[in-house]
Amino acid sequence: MAPRITLSLLALCAVFGGTARAHAEPLGTHQPHIEASLGARASKVADAGFNPFADSDELVQVSLGVGGTVLRWQRVSLAAVGFWDYGERGSQARGAETSLAVHRLTVGPELRYHLLTPLYVFAHVLPAFAHSKASLDDSLTVAPRTAKHWAYGADFALGAAFEAYGMQSGESKQPRLWAIAEGGYGYLGSTKLRLEPEAGQGAPERTAPVDLGSLSLAGPYVRVSAAVSF
Repeated sequence: MAPRITLSLLALCAVFGGTARAHAEPLGTHQPHIEASLGARASKVADAGFNPFADSDELVQVSLGVGGTVLRWQRVSLAAVGFWDYGERGSQARGAETSLAVHRLTVGPELRYHLLTPLYVFAHVLPAFAHSKASLDDSLTVAPRTAKHWAYGADFALGAAFEAYGMQSGESKQPRLWAIAEGGYGYLGSTKLRLEPEAGQGAPERTAPVDLGSLSLAGPYVRVSAAVSF
């Protein structure tokens, strides 16, 4: 019994000792000054206007991000961040092939707090700008019918970042690698889906437009990414 108790105490000491060292080590460049990230964003779009373009509610986009620290105070920092997300879905509607391409840009402030030297949590509210292109090709017209729109909204998210690789000293200027995960809600306003032949594409003048109602790409989302900081 005594050896087990001793081993348990040693394990607890190691855990608390490691935590204390992580807190004691100066942050230095453990607070990212400039960073770039690559990852994926997965959104759940429950709006009925999404159904003609997908057989499920998921919209997965590749995600590129950049950021830079603006202010620092002890373990708290304020960064300016931006993300560009791009994704496509395709399906069938009314017997015709459909596709939807979405570009989403978000830019704004992010508040960070280092729980440990290699781990920080963050929260952000980022204004969002999205451009979508919906297409319908029924093979009866020379050119597909399309609808292009801008929508505006915001992303509300909480997340965490863990330093997967980096020099121990907070004063080192070597690059650091981070694993980042966030989740939240992305709001976007609705856009009309009145698909018309594109001008100058050879479609007959009397080709009728197709009205698929409206589309809102708002919904909960998660983003996972890897980042390098300096």
